[in-house]
Amino acid sequence: MKLAHDGIQLSFDIAGAGPLQFLFVHGLGGDRTHFAPQMEYFARQGRALNAELRGHGESDKPQQAYSIEGFADDLVFLCNRQQITKPIIVGQSMGGNMALEIAARYPDFPAGLVLLDSGVLFPASAGTVFAGYLEGLRGANFADEVRKIVADSCLPTDRCRAHVEQTFLATPQHVLVSTFTSLFPWDVHRARECAQACRVPVLYIEAAHRLADLDRFAELCPQLVTAKAVGSGHFLSLEVPEQINPMIDRFISLYVRRPG
Repeated sequence: MKLAHDGIQLSFDIAGAGPLQFLFVHGLGGDRTHFAPQMEYFARQGRALNAELRGHGESDKPQQAYSIEGFADDLVFLCNRQQITKPIIVGQSMGGNMALEIAARYPDFPAGLVLLDSGVLFPASAGTVFAGYLEGLRGANFADEVRKIVADSCLPTDRCRAHVEQTFLATPQHVLVSTFTSLFPWDVHRARECAQACRVPVLYIEAAHRLADLDRFAELCPQLVTAKAVGSGHFLSLEVPEQINPMIDRFISLYVRRPG
């Protein structure tokens, strides 16, 4: 399905019925296939919307600036138009940043957040690595840099690597560069404020490589619950859904207030 927001066609899937509502948000270089295992699982429990960000998948890919704030506005628009109310927002990587942005700007919108290995409050060591990635993405060897980023994000045992590489390479260079450029400024200027403003339960599931200062996150957001997946790189929604889905189930049953 597609809907136009400010003239940009946004692609998404929607499935299921029931009082529980879900919004799934892939990360940079992804598309809605990154949450296919969760859609199949959670659409049996309620109504689920699996969004494709502008610039990704089958959504339009205009030449423009891309930002966490802009993506968040698109997601709220899609949910409002599809009557998805009080969703549990599940975001992988940058999708988790958008979940926090939404929770801060629209405090009555979500019922809870699940962040899958999101780069929120980056460790200090990440700056140099990410600056190198951005320089490579801007260069003539764009495809090689994309493959390097995916390889660095995965474990050698990750079965999903080839699929993730395919979705990254299908994302235009101008989209990856602009979005990547916006990530660190958001982390510096917005992440702390958004974490403090969040009032709903939050689950953070970490993969193999630490991308967040979870101690600082917990100080800012006392309702934070943390977990760690076993044997998975960054794309854990695809790699280990048999771990991720039950963790989300348990989080909902213990912490998220159900409708009615």
